[in-house]
Amino acid sequence: METVTGSLYNSISEAIVEGELPKNYSLPKKADEEGGITWADGALDGVMIYHMGVPENDEKTLSLIADAVKAASEGDTKGADELFLILGKKARAISVIDALQSYIMEHREELSSINLYKYAAHLLVDSDDTECVKTGFSLLELMVTDDNAELKKVVRELGLSDEFTLFALFLMMTWTNGNDEIFGLARKVHGWGRIHAVEKLSPDTEEIKRWLLLEGVHNNVIPAYSALVCWYKSGADEALDGELTKEEFNGIRDIINGLLDEEPITGLSGLDDCEDTIMRFLGAAEKMSEDDDDLETIRAIQEYFEKEETSSPEVVSLCKKILGE
Repeated sequence: METVTGSLYNSISEAIVEGELPKNYSLPKKADEEGGITWADGALDGVMIYHMGVPENDEKTLSLIADAVKAASEGDTKGADELFLILGKKARAISVIDALQSYIMEHREELSSINLYKYAAHLLVDSDDTECVKTGFSLLELMVTDDNAELKKVVRELGLSDEFTLFALFLMMTWTNGNDEIFGLARKVHGWGRIHAVEKLSPDTEEIKRWLLLEGVHNNVIPAYSALVCWYKSGADEALDGELTKEEFNGIRDIINGLLDEEPITGLSGLDDCEDTIMRFLGAAEKMSEDDDDLETIRAIQEYFEKEETSSPEVVSLCKKILGE
């Protein structure tokens, strides 16, 4: 495991190859972080968001936020670094972002926006602590960054790490062409970052809708996290009623595969009329199924609708017909 020897931004920037991070890249760890449970980049925040919920902040945490912000506002970079490090050990950035931003908004007349801006940029570029980098993103959400080309480059590069993608997305959403930026980042991340990017992405062009149809569920975590979102944003339901290409059929098939896995998140049961949808998909499958992936999906559909709680003899019968059983 690589140990931090410089800023996390430098580690990421130096590792980028052809606009992306290598598949085996992970953020370096501090020496005091080694030996414990190892989470993939972005995984702990993702699990908190989807499964655990974000914990409330106690009075000590809120007081620490206030002290850290005041130090940053006063230009005390060293003092603010120390306080934000303590805060990051006490509570993850994802759980304090609302309280942090609320405090700043409520005290904006007393705080130096210029010093907070400089401090936030310092955290992005210089910090070797993951939660402090995220804090930098959270501070910048409250400021105008759309006209700072150099800072936007830093945000795009940090966002390539699944640990920081979500926070980069929040900031990109404040930019004039934010959705285009999110789309660009979504295509370059493949873990939790892609899951978050798909969730934030607006399907406002045919190019985006098609990408969501063909690629949106393809992440290296679990496709199910994005399946329902991709179904509705990609226009998959409407596509089923048209003349499908094999590529489009495969995209719908992959989304349905994700929908069938309802353990991590609501899937097929979240569709408005899942049985009718599946029957229409199977109608297309009768004509277009030709490889093992197609047949595996049909078997999975059969198993899903053979269960007592989701039973559908009609769906099961059509699956058996296609499978030649």
